[in-house]
Amino acid sequence: MSQKSHENNLNKDVLKYLFVKILPAISGLLTIYFLTRTLSISLYSNYAFITATILLFGQLISGWINSSVLFFYPDYLSHNSLDALKINVITLQAILYIIGGIGFFFVCYFGLKNFGLIIIGLLLLLSQTFLNLLYSFLQAERRVGVQIKSTLIQSVIQITGVLFCYFYSKENLYDVIIVFFLSYFIACNYVMYSDKIYRLLFSFSVFSFIDISIAKRVLVYGFPICVWFFASQFYTIGDRILFQYFNVNKLVANYASFRDLSVGLSGFITMPLLMASHPIIIQMSKDNTAKVEIEGLLVQNIKLLITLFTPVFIGILLIGDWLLAQVVEGKYLLDNDLMILVLLSIFFGTISMYLHKGLETKGRTILMTKIALLVGLLSLILNVFLIPIYGVKAACIVSVLCQVIYCVTAYYFSKEIFKIKIPYVFLFQSGLYIVFAFIVSRYGLDKDLYLIPRMLIFVILTVVILLSSKEIKSMLKLINK
Repeated sequence: MSQKSHENNLNKDVLKYLFVKILPAISGLLTIYFLTRTLSISLYSNYAFITATILLFGQLISGWINSSVLFFYPDYLSHNSLDALKINVITLQAILYIIGGIGFFFVCYFGLKNFGLIIIGLLLLLSQTFLNLLYSFLQAERRVGVQIKSTLIQSVIQITGVLFCYFYSKENLYDVIIVFFLSYFIACNYVMYSDKIYRLLFSFSVFSFIDISIAKRVLVYGFPICVWFFASQFYTIGDRILFQYFNVNKLVANYASFRDLSVGLSGFITMPLLMASHPIIIQMSKDNTAKVEIEGLLVQNIKLLITLFTPVFIGILLIGDWLLAQVVEGKYLLDNDLMILVLLSIFFGTISMYLHKGLETKGRTILMTKIALLVGLLSLILNVFLIPIYGVKAACIVSVLCQVIYCVTAYYFSKEIFKIKIPYVFLFQSGLYIVFAFIVSRYGLDKDLYLIPRMLIFVILTVVILLSSKEIKSMLKLINK
């Protein structure tokens, strides 16, 4: 298949996955809007601790299995043995959930000592874990329609439930977590019904599919990724757990709410691209002659991400304070410099998913894991020493530093497989826009007196950046077709 054909397939899938991610982005925005008006600062800090712990253990027990499904799916499809793959992966996931649930219990117990929240958190971990696993099947099969409907169900229930908490159950973290659990649980059951997983699990021949060798293959490939997922998530959000243990409260809720908001909205930009491109790159990597095509797709994706993130940085520099004030209550506002640091860590974390693609496609997951473990260890050491002294600011700086170190180190080894050459002119131009916005924000127009001119500059720069992007133009042409 030609590079042009792969790019067309990628663009079509990206457009489909936009619908998958636009709903969580909207529900995430509304959720943060109402939660910051429903929960106190201290309760939101506990909420951030619980959700971070769920995410960490969720990645530990399930994120790597999802990667394994995408990696092995083409092989089992060619041998007409997908049912065996699904049954064995689901069984393995259930076993790992029990192990992860034990770890979650102890981490939350020493951090909160609240059995009620721990039990509800375990149920949320269960529903999220299996929904993500089911999504990996749908992603491998490129059945975006089912995923869109499931996401719609989850988002609507979540928004409705959070609205209920806002009006009728303020300052009640139990009800908030229950709402999240129900939204994922019902969406999970819908996917199991639509993808005929229930029929498969309750069939008389289900035990005939059990094959230890399949689970072993998944473990051998995926276990290093398991550690990688955990380590990478630790230096991304592990600081929330350390805040709780070090009893650091100042700006924690502000930082956590802004990061949640940024991850949710940036996911609308980044995840459709990653979800669409990952299966295509994995399939192309099976053909050793597709190296140039893969490198082309990687360059295209990274350029597109830089193009889309540039207006975000400009927006935060010029009108970030005003934008955040429209979403959260005044007590949740965050310093502009900290907002930029949070966005930088998210940006480099997103780029890293493409910089290590060479190692991932060639199965060199142990090397990926070693890099992530070293970076995670560095993050732990720095945060243990700096968070008690400098609080949230230290966590933000450490997060950016660790993401940059991972990017540089991962690409150093990955470039032997895929070389990613981004034109210097393109990087210089994107950087110039950001520098201009920085100068205007710091030394030009006062943010309180000149909000409208700042907005106008932001809109003009955004339009210029987006209209001058070749990658966006190619996607717009596809839409017009």
